[in-house]
Amino acid sequence: MSDGMALIRGTALRALVAFELRLQSRDFLAWLGFLVLLLLTTGYTASGAIMLVGDLGAVPRAAPWAIAHAMAGVTAFGQVITAMTAASTVLRDVAGRTQGLILATPLSWRTYLVGRFLGTLAVLLVIYAAIPLGLSLGAWIATVTTNGASDPLALSSVIRPLVILVVPNVLVVTTAFFAAGALSGGFTVILFVGLGFIGCWQSGLQLAYAGHALGALLDPFGNAALTLATADWDTAARTTRAMPMTGVLLANRALWLVLATLLGAGTLRWWRPRVVGGAPEVQRATTRVSVLARHALPPLRGATSVQALLAELRFGWHWVTRERGLAALLVLALLNAAANGWSASGDPTSLVRALEFHSRLFAILIATIYAGELVWRDRDTGTEELLRALPVSALIRLTGRAAGVALGLLALPILLVIVATLLPFVAGTGASATLCASRWILGYGVPAFMGLLVVSIVVHRLVDHKTVAHLALISAWVIAIALGAEELARPWRVWGMCGS
Repeated sequence: MSDGMALIRGTALRALVAFELRLQSRDFLAWLGFLVLLLLTTGYTASGAIMLVGDLGAVPRAAPWAIAHAMAGVTAFGQVITAMTAASTVLRDVAGRTQGLILATPLSWRTYLVGRFLGTLAVLLVIYAAIPLGLSLGAWIATVTTNGASDPLALSSVIRPLVILVVPNVLVVTTAFFAAGALSGGFTVILFVGLGFIGCWQSGLQLAYAGHALGALLDPFGNAALTLATADWDTAARTTRAMPMTGVLLANRALWLVLATLLGAGTLRWWRPRVVGGAPEVQRATTRVSVLARHALPPLRGATSVQALLAELRFGWHWVTRERGLAALLVLALLNAAANGWSASGDPTSLVRALEFHSRLFAILIATIYAGELVWRDRDTGTEELLRALPVSALIRLTGRAAGVALGLLALPILLVIVATLLPFVAGTGASATLCASRWILGYGVPAFMGLLVVSIVVHRLVDHKTVAHLALISAWVIAIALGAEELARPWRVWGMCGS
């Protein structure tokens, strides 16, 4: 009997994992995550345009030491991809009110939860397979384009950090995000867990640079432990020696894997299926509807085109500013930019350039994703035909919403100005970069950002296929960064340069 039940559970788990893989393979966000990681890592080893490792000096980008640091760092950057995928999986049935229906089957809730987790992990492992693939592809491109002057990437340089750094990192972060979503039933807690990981990562690195062993344990991604383990290596050692398997790195891996195991076991013990449709949930849903209703189009009998345009602008503004996904991207963008701008905080020009450079990929993601959602929102929600029946032209509707969304997305450059103002004081350098940052943002950042948004909207309208348009745009933007093709923004960039 027990053997039969085990067989049933095993079959159910395999079915849940296969279902998740099939479902995510049709989701453009999963392909988008894979493509971003692939292009980032390809650009890193193919050229010097993308720097994933600081203080390289004379160490080649394809050296084992540099590859290990790059692979660990990319998994830290990829938290936004992990968070979105984990949230999509763990919160899908709650949001769709299908959890009760699934659990009404003979499938036990424990099997259901474990299957959901394994499905999430399988999807993310496929996405993060882009890291070694991209590094190898970039090294091959560098070797071809330099006629053999660049060394090819050794397989061992990728396999060891993949097993020791990337796979454990994906397992730890996926467990934490999945547990946060399952136990809380919302995305906000997942966001705070992500902030905690970023804080531990940056704090661990700072302690490791200062020579404190605590930093090696605090960093969940392994960069700090690797830094301490190779602190006495010179350029020759960093160029030729394989990633070390010392006690400090193994202790870091063991600690975070044990914490992930305990968290997973606790989630399995404490989680229970949620009853949806109760009074509190109905009340929250009613509140959300009433908030949106206040910003929807007013009765259009006799309304002018200007009134309709302003109504759509308000709708676009309130829609995008209430998006939790945007809040997550903004927070991660600011943390990433501030962490990389810390060392340059004493010089306003260097600080602003660091903030702009390290928030650039997030700006591309935000502009491209929300341009697509703006174009496809009505079709995805099934309201497109209803809106066509209203006495408002499609051009006014799109223009108004685009203006509202653009105003909402200006939160990123505005927050970068605030960071440029406050970071020097927090760092103790006192050299505020407000004027320099304002000139850079107004003269370069905002026009370039709005250009990204407008081009993305036009491409989505012309291509008329959501997934294809997203993949084409992200590929084009990231490849442009990798190739250093910034001359397109020269008319704005020159005016925005600090000190020019």
